[in-house]
Amino acid sequence: MKTLCLLGVAALLVVACENDKMTDILNSSQFYYVRVEPQSATLAQGGTQTLAVTAYDGSCGGANCNPLTPGNPVTYNGTITFRSTDPTVATVTNDGVVTALAKAGTTNIIGTLQNIPGGTSVPSVSLADTTPVTVLAAGVAPPAVSSITLTSSRSTNGAGSNDTLTVNYIDAGGATVATQRAATNASGLGRPGFFTSDPSIATVGATGIVTGVKPGTATITASTSVGGVVKTATFPITITDPVTATVSITTATSGEGIIFFPPTTTVSATEAIAEGRPGAVVTWGVFGTAVFAQTFRPVIGASPPDPVSTTPNSTECFNVVFANPAAAGPAPTAPGGSTVPAGNTGNIGDPGPITATNPRLCSVPTGTNAFGKDAQSRLFTTPGSYFFVSNTPGSSPGAFATLIVK
Repeated sequence: MKTLCLLGVAALLVVACENDKMTDILNSSQFYYVRVEPQSATLAQGGTQTLAVTAYDGSCGGANCNPLTPGNPVTYNGTITFRSTDPTVATVTNDGVVTALAKAGTTNIIGTLQNIPGGTSVPSVSLADTTPVTVLAAGVAPPAVSSITLTSSRSTNGAGSNDTLTVNYIDAGGATVATQRAATNASGLGRPGFFTSDPSIATVGATGIVTGVKPGTATITASTSVGGVVKTATFPITITDPVTATVSITTATSGEGIIFFPPTTTVSATEAIAEGRPGAVVTWGVFGTAVFAQTFRPVIGASPPDPVSTTPNSTECFNVVFANPAAAGPAPTAPGGSTVPAGNTGNIGDPGPITATNPRLCSVPTGTNAFGKDAQSRLFTTPGSYFFVSNTPGSSPGAFATLIVK
């Protein structure tokens, strides 16, 4: 994964950044980003590659910017320096000329540019970008590449889901001469630099693994140089609602009654099926959340006994009743950490028989029924709105919530 770092002279501040996130610095400077081009390179032993460094302003700091040119080019008064992290694989001159030596491997070439402002009280800032350079084995020449493409079995991805892009290297005749996918890289070519146009929608890792963050659209870009020729490819991706979700039963902030959190949950069964899953899976349990810490009291088994009781009418276990129980199918696996086996359908707990394989969800913080130990999942395959409540006797006021399946 490409790395972009900044240094401020006031305190020699170093901030590490992900390749798909542009780093903002003090607004008093117009010097925001640098890019070392090409983003990666593959050379035969003895081959050379000239690197260039460009500085950019922050004019394109929002979504759907081109991550390779994240603003307008700006002039600078400072100097560029280059460094090879493994000079036994490849060296680099002060002019950015990389020379591959007689040793196969990969080294990172770090290009650093210091901006020296023309005015007083304006900070001097240094930014750096990194280009990995791969040197092939002795006698091996890079293939003649006319273009590269990014492909996947689908153009969508659920929020929280992963998808892996395949990099295809194409020659002038249209034939694929090399491919890279995740850890598979039989060609030995250096991997391209990957970027995302909007990291708030989707991120991308060093091997082309895309992770959905929230619904929206983004463009993944890959750029590399093979034998001195720079090639770039893009892949548009749409991030949908997640294919899994968790709903917790917790105490209301008023201390009276219980609530489901979140009160409305949205999942995509359509995307789940596109990802090769049987449908969307939703898990119910008694969990603490970042918004509502788990505060069921008294603490069972405390010594001396817990004098505080916030659990409604001392109710410690709760059911989940669906308006349409037939829609809640059997999840393929049990939730992580749960002792309840997979395969249950319909309501959780009562109404209906309460058994060891279909217990209520309990607020016991320790032991075999500790928080989450009795969590259960259900599978949803049909789009629609599904309502559910917890009306366990003695838990009044009960909880109610909505599940939206797309």
